[in-house]
Amino acid sequence: MEVDLSGFNIDAPRWDQCTFLGRVKHFFNITDPRTVFVSEQELDWAKSVVEKSRMGLMPPGTQVEQLLYAKKLYDSAFHPDTGEKMNVIGRMSFQVPGGMIITGFMLQFYRTMPAVVFWQWVNQSFNALVNYTNRNAVSPTSVRQMALSYFIATSTAVATAVGMNLWTKGTHPGHLCEGQEPK
Repeated sequence: MEVDLSGFNIDAPRWDQCTFLGRVKHFFNITDPRTVFVSEQELDWAKSVVEKSRMGLMPPGTQVEQLLYAKKLYDSAFHPDTGEKMNVIGRMSFQVPGGMIITGFMLQFYRTMPAVVFWQWVNQSFNALVNYTNRNAVSPTSVRQMALSYFIATSTAVATAVGMNLWTKGTHPGHLCEGQEPK
């Protein structure tokens, strides 16, 4: 039995966006880290399905689940303003796993100043790439403005990390509780 999809609107929100829970479900759907591992061919299929659905040209036998999955992949991998495929590292679906990996390295390699500087730079560069990839592409931003923003963000992060590292060097956990009786 075929399902009538004539009234299906692929761009209509799947969950009520007027509720917190609906917005959370939408966010988790498009930031699902599993979408990072989807092949280029499947992403191209998803884009084709979404574009055809918008024109009302759905192949016979298409199921609602297929359309919803295609929309999930499309929303996770293609820029909402330009429709261009976003680089994998800059996608929101890669932000949590990528950030966790970088944070792990930052926690592991904090003992030397070059390591602190390097991992803070990597972390801030990753954040800048995610922000650039998910930017509002309708508002033009000059290369000069982007370069200045990147330089300020990375410099500030590195300076803060180095400053905090120097400030806390030689302290121990009990340092924070000086003058208090141990519990």
